[in-house]
Amino acid sequence: MDPRREHVRRLLQVDAHVSDMDGQNNAIAQIIDISRMGVAFLSDHQLPVDSTYVLTFSFPGSPVQNKVTLIVLHSAMIGTQGRYRNGARFLTIPDETAELIFEYVTSAPAN
Repeated sequence: MDPRREHVRRLLQVDAHVSDMDGQNNAIAQIIDISRMGVAFLSDHQLPVDSTYVLTFSFPGSPVQNKVTLIVLHSAMIGTQGRYRNGARFLTIPDETAELIFEYVTSAPAN
């Protein structure tokens, strides 16, 4: 089995912010799916592979800001609008955020 697909993914469309480890160069991103081990998101610029970032996001309907540290595994242009699809693996994740992600990916989508 492809190790990138070992964990259940669930679509999640929320705005997020991605910044370098110093909290600089904050950019808007849009999460498109999430799993217990990683996330896929769109950005307006390509992110260097093997670079680490902080991703800040909230689940739909929640005021809680979740912050995770991740490493970019791939970043490729999609379409013709200058957007990039990025895939990343979580490096550090607070226990509370890990629990929220687990609950999100294992619960049934709302109708």
